[in-house]
Amino acid sequence: MSAPMSDEFAPFDRAWLNTAHQGPMPLTAAAAGREAIEAKLDPRRMSDEAFFQVPAALRSSLGELVGAGGDEIVLGNSTSYGLNLLAHGLPLRDGDEVLLVDGDFPATIYPWLPLQRRGVRLRTVPAPSGALEPEDLDSALTDRTRVVCTSWVFSFTGHAAEVADLVDVCRQRENITFVLNGSQAVGARPADVYDLGVDALVSCGFKWLCGPYATGFAWLRPALMRRMEYEQGYWLAQVGEIANPPGHYALRQDLGAAAYDVFCTANLSVFPSWHRAVSLLLERGIHEVQRHDQALIDQLITGLPEGWVLRSPAAGARRSTLVLLEPEPPDTVARALRRLDVAGVDAAERAGKLRLSPHVHNTPADIERALAALAA
Repeated sequence: MSAPMSDEFAPFDRAWLNTAHQGPMPLTAAAAGREAIEAKLDPRRMSDEAFFQVPAALRSSLGELVGAGGDEIVLGNSTSYGLNLLAHGLPLRDGDEVLLVDGDFPATIYPWLPLQRRGVRLRTVPAPSGALEPEDLDSALTDRTRVVCTSWVFSFTGHAAEVADLVDVCRQRENITFVLNGSQAVGARPADVYDLGVDALVSCGFKWLCGPYATGFAWLRPALMRRMEYEQGYWLAQVGEIANPPGHYALRQDLGAAAYDVFCTANLSVFPSWHRAVSLLLERGIHEVQRHDQALIDQLITGLPEGWVLRSPAAGARRSTLVLLEPEPPDTVARALRRLDVAGVDAAERAGKLRLSPHVHNTPADIERALAALAA
């Protein structure tokens, strides 16, 4: 097992095995946040340059994280921000079709629902295996399908979709945009968007990226950006300084993905913390993070006591960092959660199952504590 990053986080009296809900913030990220708050107490410490430097630095790191240029990154405040941007910015017309996955996380579904008022048809594809399968997608596509949107890792099953295979199915047709919700994957596994072949990737920043809440981003393929029909006029994206008025007022055409940023990208209280958290993962290396996390998953699955049934994949490409378990009667998830709580372990219940999701802050001792409580 690779060396843990637990020393980068505050000491835990308990074992937090619920990163799929919230990732803990590293100490240096918290320090960056405190420094930002202290600066707001004395605004003389807040420079005009920071209004541009802070979002630029974050954009660059997020681009490195997903194998793209910073000019292809939209800064947001959630996964939903990126999905809403795409739902309202793509050139979808009356009679066009968006394919979604039955049982997907609500954030992946709801942004598309308003399109029905414009005559866009929404259809869900069943995913009995726990994730969208290429053959099921192929059977569901029609000549009116314009968008396929799916999670990469499914919150309620722990199954990871084989994204490249799904993209290949779409590429056999024309004019299909593939949108991937990476919120339960980005930060826990490599996410090179050009290797994956997707057209857009959206993610939050507060789970596996260990950033503050209300953070998120989207990556848009340049060819997709050129097709977007949505325009906004956020002033800070349009100017190069804040001390003087521009010579004339006109929307710039050279902003790239920054043209779609959430307003107030000079988020000097939150973005410095998130940038530090992302930088820490990049410094360690996402492949190393993945090895560490998966070693903990190996330990958890291998040591699973009698009376528990694994409901997420045990091995292979379909396995994620979300482990879903089901107790054999007479035990229940509610009783198990109480035992875990008494033992100092935090987990979650999702879709009637026990979900554990370790990350870089966890150690083998955390997993042993959880296994002991499950065996009690």
